[in-house]
Order: sequence, then structure tokens, then C-alpha cells
Amino acid sequence: AVTAGKKQLEEILKSIRSQKLKIPLLILDVGSGDGTYTFELLEKLNPKKIIGFDFAKAGVEIANKRIKKKDAKKIKFITSSIYTVDKKIRNKFDVAVVRGVLHHLYNPERGISTICKLADVIVVAEPNGYSPFMKIMEKISPYHRLHEEKSYWPPTLNSWFEKNGFKVKKQYFFGPVPFFFPEIPARMIKAIEPFIENIPYLNRIYCASNLIIYEKQH
Repeated sequence: AVTAGKKQLEEILKSIRSQKLKIPLLILDVGSGDGTYTFELLEKLNPKKIIGFDFAKAGVEIANKRIKKKDAKKIKFITSSIYTVDKKIRNKFDVAVVRGVLHHLYNPERGISTICKLADVIVVAEPNGYSPFMKIMEKISPYHRLHEEKSYWPPTLNSWFEKNGFKVKKQYFFGPVPFFFPEIPARMIKAIEPFIENIPYLNRIYCASNLIIYEKQH
């Protein structure tokens, strides 16, 4: 999980920086949990403000307790369902980060519709629905079965955003090391990561993560 998590953060940061958005940014972190990833975005991107929200009240309470006094005006966490967050947050953000959230939803289309109201650029990181290995893990891994993990077929995922007026600006597959994979073999696979990531079609099969930058069509 450490190897995969670090790689995912690197790719999300790279994708946000590539958009040449007006800085400092206003960032929405969707499904922020205990704030671990949100604080990483704060540190690396130094936004004007970042708001994280999560349905789990306990996680939000932990996140708010972790805010340092010097950052109090720049970061905030609230408790909210993804389906109704637009009623609690009226801001329009420069970018929304949706990291590993959609595959947990029972109604992803409704959640996507709500987030599309809050930002014109949305960066999504999801398990790679093209990967047969990911599909096998979802069937046999106790963790994946317990949490009802379900990777979406990428064209289907893209169509849900397109219905809300967004287009795919960039999409690529990265990281052959999946989350919750033993660290020792993960480091071994890491050594051949660039090779796998740069071969078309092979990366769709062997990479664990799907990253998409969606942009509002005007």
C-alpha cells in the first residue's frame, strides 16, 4: 500500500500541475477520510484553500484535529455525503481531486453529477477496470470482498462524466503495483514499472491504476 500510495500521489500532483491553472488554487478533496492525502496536497501544492469532505464523521474529526494553527485559514474538513455536498459547499473550485472514491459508491453516476457542479477540472484516480488481475483480486481478496471493491470499465466511467458536460483531457494507466499488495514483491515489480507503463495496451492490462483528467466543456 505504501508503494502504490506514493506512486498515486506523484501522478495526481503531476496531473494537477500540468493543467497550468491560475494559482494559488482552490482545491476540493473528495472523500478525504482522516485528511492524510489532503495534507499532502496542502504541502506539495500550497493552495489558496483546500476543503476536504467525507461521509465518515470520525475521520473528519481526526482530520480537523490535525490542522496546524498556521494552516487554519487554508484547510478545512466537513462531514458530508458525496450526493449532497453541493448543498453544503457553495464554492466553485479550480480542481477537484477524486482519489479512490468512485468504486466504493453504490450510485457512482449520482456522485459524479454532484462533483461536476463544483469544479471545471476534475482529477480522478481509480482502480484500472481494464486489468484482469484487478478483477481477480476483487473476487478473491478478503479486503476487496469486505469493502465491495469494484473497478469500473474505463469507457463507462468516462461516459458518466461526459453526460455532465465534461470531456477526457488526458487518460493514462500507471503503477503495476496494486494497493494492499505485499511490500517485498511490490518493490520487485516497481523495478520494471517504467517499462510496463510505456507500452500501449500492455499498460492497460498490467497497470493497477487509471488516472483521468476531466475538463468542463464550455
